[in-house]
Amino acid sequence: MPGHAARLAALFADLERLDFDAVAARCAADCVYEDVPYPAATVTGRDAIRAKLALGLGSLERLPTTIHELVESGDTVLVERTEVWHHPSGERAALRVAAVFKFRDGELTLWRDYWDARTLLDQQPAGWLPAIPRLVESPPA
Repeated sequence: MPGHAARLAALFADLERLDFDAVAARCAADCVYEDVPYPAATVTGRDAIRAKLALGLGSLERLPTTIHELVESGDTVLVERTEVWHHPSGERAALRVAAVFKFRDGELTLWRDYWDARTLLDQQPAGWLPAIPRLVESPPA
């Protein structure tokens, strides 16, 4: 895998191992990480990215990721992937994610994930991230 695709493969390998320090080290000091369903959860910088990952994923056993599509154009990479969240209780949550990644001088400067919040939250154990409100009603059709 040439260029930025290889960098992302390494980032996802770090993420699968839940090595948040290694993931954050691949980011530029001014990297922005945005989860589109929750704009208020956008963070900037390595420390904030590490903390965000630890908050959302820190209770998992692992996070294997399968890349379905990857398109690289210059310093921008578009990825479609499936993450499988492995909880210590044995529960699993599969999440399909589309993402935009941007690089500068080999470092990640933008990580923007697009995913369906209801799909993720409906699969999580009741105690996972109690501070994040669960969707009570189905979204309009």
